[in-house]
Amino acid sequence: MIEATELTKFFGDKKALDALSLKVETGETVGLVGRNGAGKSTILRILSCQLLPSSGEVRIGGAVTAEDPQAVRAKIGFLPENAPLYPEMTVKDYLAFAAGIRRVPADRIDSARDEAMAGTGLQEVAHERLGNLSRGFQQRVGIAQAIVHRPELVLLDEPMAGLDPLQITEIRALIQGLKGRHTVLFSSHNLREITKICDRIILIDKGRVRVEGTESELWQTLHHRLHLVLLLRGAPDKAVSIAEGVEGIEVESSGTEGEGIVRLEVSADAEAREKLSQALVRGGLGLLEMRAEHHGLEDLFYRLMETPETPETAETAETAEAP
Repeated sequence: MIEATELTKFFGDKKALDALSLKVETGETVGLVGRNGAGKSTILRILSCQLLPSSGEVRIGGAVTAEDPQAVRAKIGFLPENAPLYPEMTVKDYLAFAAGIRRVPADRIDSARDEAMAGTGLQEVAHERLGNLSRGFQQRVGIAQAIVHRPELVLLDEPMAGLDPLQITEIRALIQGLKGRHTVLFSSHNLREITKICDRIILIDKGRVRVEGTESELWQTLHHRLHLVLLLRGAPDKAVSIAEGVEGIEVESSGTEGEGIVRLEVSADAEAREKLSQALVRGGLGLLEMRAEHHGLEDLFYRLMETPETPETAETAETAEAP
């Protein structure tokens, strides 16, 4: 759906994008993460045909943005960081207006508007003026105008910015509801939420793709040892003994949770999980649960930012493709 190649963008003497390349496959939901000023909004503005790159090429659904921007715009729905709302208009009138300027046929405007309102939970405020709505409802309207013409690709710039926890949960559900019907690329500073929504994460740093993949894959780029929590049925001493005998496993703590249930916490190489589970089962222990825990995406983000970029990782970042 998206193929951006060697994008560079200057604003005066400032280089906002530096030979950035990325791909997003049809049907994916992908999150852009990075510091303020990393280039996330610039990428979205170029993809949505609001900006031209200084150099490089973008294809959306096979169409080159610089050659046929109108064809590309027809494929895209875009919500910028500040939703393009007219405060004096009602929700119903605004979405009909948005459908019209998106070239929805006149005989379909009402049904397109009603479908967008239903998909974003706006029926109860259909006759309210946009200026009277809460920030959360305004963001819903912003998403509704981005999907009213049924675009193939939806681009969202910081859709959760400035929302309270309940509103964030609601917007998360809306974005998750786009899966299967649209390809979605969005930027966010809400790192905890981004992992709940996205199939894949792209980390942008200084105008370049630093690393990309699932959260688990990003941890592996740091050669991060997994912290595993296991619940077992059997004797604690036996569980510890078996775990200590598996290569790549270090036992951190053990204890009991209820009658006959052992809680074991270990540090493990990524490839040692299967060996550990097999060894425990062969040893006659009942493996009830094994889960990986870490400090979350925030910790991952800061670790990646602190990791020096080697020539090898720089080359990988420029040529990386979606898994």
